[in-house]
Amino acid sequence: MSEERQLVALMLTDMVGYTRLSQQDEARALRLLDDHNKAIRDSVQAHGGRTVKGTGDGFLVEFPSALQAVSCAIDVQRRFHDRNRGVEEGDRFSVRIGLHVGDVVRRDGDVFGDGVNITARIEPLAGAGGISVTGAVRDQVWNKIGRPIVSLGRQQLKNLEAPIEVFRIVLPWDKADVAPIAATDRARLAVLPLTNVSPDPDDEYFTDGMTEELIYTLSKVPGLKVIAQTSAMSYKGTTKPIREIGRELSVGSVLEGSVRKAGERLRITVQLIDAGSEEHLWAARYDRELADVFEIQTEIAQSVAGELKGVLVTGAAQRPTESIDAYKEYLKGRQFWARRTKTSLHKALVHFEAAVGADPNFAKAFSGIADTYTVLVNHGHETAAVAHPKAKAAAEKAVALDPGLAEAHASLGLIYLESDHDPVLAEREMRRAVELNPNYATAYHWLGLVLDYLGRDEEARAAMERALELDPLAHITHIAYADMLLETGDAERAKALLLRARDLEPDYPGVASDLAQAEMILWNWCGAEDAIDIGLHRNPNNTLALGMRMNLSLFMDDVEAARAALEKAERIDPESSHVWSQRGLFEYRDGRAAEALSWFQRAAEAHPEDPISVIRMGMCCIALGRLDEARRWIDEIARHRLLASPKLRLIHETFCGVLAAREGRREEAEARLTAVRAQTRNSRRHAGAAFILVAAGREDEALDELEQSLAIHDPWLMELSSEPLMASIHSRPRFQRMLEVMGLGSGVPAAP
Repeated sequence: MSEERQLVALMLTDMVGYTRLSQQDEARALRLLDDHNKAIRDSVQAHGGRTVKGTGDGFLVEFPSALQAVSCAIDVQRRFHDRNRGVEEGDRFSVRIGLHVGDVVRRDGDVFGDGVNITARIEPLAGAGGISVTGAVRDQVWNKIGRPIVSLGRQQLKNLEAPIEVFRIVLPWDKADVAPIAATDRARLAVLPLTNVSPDPDDEYFTDGMTEELIYTLSKVPGLKVIAQTSAMSYKGTTKPIREIGRELSVGSVLEGSVRKAGERLRITVQLIDAGSEEHLWAARYDRELADVFEIQTEIAQSVAGELKGVLVTGAAQRPTESIDAYKEYLKGRQFWARRTKTSLHKALVHFEAAVGADPNFAKAFSGIADTYTVLVNHGHETAAVAHPKAKAAAEKAVALDPGLAEAHASLGLIYLESDHDPVLAEREMRRAVELNPNYATAYHWLGLVLDYLGRDEEARAAMERALELDPLAHITHIAYADMLLETGDAERAKALLLRARDLEPDYPGVASDLAQAEMILWNWCGAEDAIDIGLHRNPNNTLALGMRMNLSLFMDDVEAARAALEKAERIDPESSHVWSQRGLFEYRDGRAAEALSWFQRAAEAHPEDPISVIRMGMCCIALGRLDEARRWIDEIARHRLLASPKLRLIHETFCGVLAAREGRREEAEARLTAVRAQTRNSRRHAGAAFILVAAGREDEALDELEQSLAIHDPWLMELSSEPLMASIHSRPRFQRMLEVMGLGSGVPAAP
């Protein structure tokens, strides 16, 4: 009996009242059931679904994606709604539909597992003619179907240990509309992009600037929680109702308005709207000379604050710059910077430098320059030796020009972390940034990175959650948080964040590889392949996705497919240090450690600030038996300040222990083993211990550790079938059984 585990979108339908109808009039019930079955089968086929089985008066259907499932469900309900309007009352019927995305076991054409159980439990909550969905579905389709999705609250469902939140899709003909957001949520505010109603389209950037300044000024108001600019700007040009925007951003109030510029005169109109009831709470119009543009921000903020909190804010707002040209360039720079692609970052730098050229005292523009150089290194588009000194100089300049600017302190904190590897100074600057502006989402994001670096997991998560609360549409924050969660063992939550990031910015090159990694940690190999396929469909030159395809192919023992993916990446970007590292991994895992060593050394020389390539060089030397050379590389790593990071410290401890065991230094090997096991919050600890135990010849103990790794989906575990340092246990039956559980059973030779 063959079994396959897969993540799918499930739809369960149920014909309301069929049992009662069949008892009253069996012939009519059967005729209506035929109508029901034909309509659903036609819709399922049209939307790419597969009918798993009939349930008497309903169907269990699977789809490749949540969007296909939701589109089919809406189509089914539309068909029945239209049908019911044209028939007598006695011939009308309704269906309930439940939708969920979950893990299932496929066996002989049927599907089983928690995914099916959850779908069955939420289906009755849909009500007659309704569609109920889980959060997993809602997160993937909320901005794609053009229909509101409202929460039904957390539901305690039969045979499920913990309550789950269930949602309802509001259909066009539903009488019951969306429940309003409570008035107590009004202090959570979104400022929508102001509309440019000027005759000159070139005034668009000026209008965006007004929006940015409103967000910045209002975020300073005590008691207000203001959605970040990157999320707010995604609604530029939208026709969505205020109520729907309020739900999507979880805000109670929305500020919208327009800017008309005629010559040197400005007219700015703003209105505050209750996001739940769409009631107009307050409105104002400001007629000003162009020279006064920066002075009116406090007036608007005071008016809004007065309505929301009853508190007037005094004091004049500080002008970011006296130069309109500088300000335009700065805003363009931030738009490009937020996308985080190589091309957009270089464009951002051009605009930030133009802003500084127009106003050499523009602190925000220097902060933008610092952030761009730091992110260029972080994303592998520039070397640290070139970019980090420029980033630090620009950040220090920004702080000197405006010590009260939150962005400046956050920029300096990031460079302290990335270049100086000084988390203490980095945390100090990030804390200062959020103190100056409690609504600056980027500062919370970077504070989360600092706290993660320090191993303070709970604080790091809280900071990331706050960043997402303030900027729920920032794809890069979703990705950073997901990467953090993958290392601490929460792959399911990480996957949900990465799916959301892909929805928000599908062209960002890193999201495909990160999502594939999450799927692999969950042993969903088909899902990993799909994530890579989607990434390469959008961008065939995505070397990060090609690198992950190489890894996946090696794990599945398909060396030729791995080589093809790697060679394509090399043709696309032959000078990429990331591609060099991937070539090194390919050679190492395919048994050519000497060739791998030269590639890792090349990558390490390009990015000496990253110790991973040096660690891999040490591994190669151990595999080659060149232990003196391995010790030299490991000693070099010990001097690296990045080892303050718990993740890297565990990897370093592991290979120090492996080397000590290989050299017969038992006491040191045992001490390293104890240190690795002590990192109880690191999901790689069991695999790390297994490396040391294998090197010491204690293979049964190593397998004990790996079985514990299996229970927590250790990210390291999937690599071990192609890891030369673990070759002595590859043929052990216990290791083979572990691979079978992971779905990699054919990846190594069978045990004799």
